[in-house]
Amino acid sequence: MLIVNNDHRRLAGVLSLDERCKYCSKAFAEYPLILIDDADQTVYHAACAVELATEIMVDLYTFFSPPAPYKRLFVLSAPEAASHP
Repeated sequence: MLIVNNDHRRLAGVLSLDERCKYCSKAFAEYPLILIDDADQTVYHAACAVELATEIMVDLYTFFSPPAPYKRLFVLSAPEAASHP
């Protein structure tokens, strides 16, 4: 959820802009902020949320397509359709 004002911030459970971002440890200080839809309902600076999402995408890509000389651990494929008489 995009947080752009004090009402949104309070609804997200952030009491003040003096609270710190869990990603960069800096005070929130200004809007916009992002509420991540995880179990903890974590709030980040917008730039920190983008950086975190980018890191996750890079990690996933590297996991599924490792660089040489590493080999894939497995290949994802669709199951074959079962024929019914």
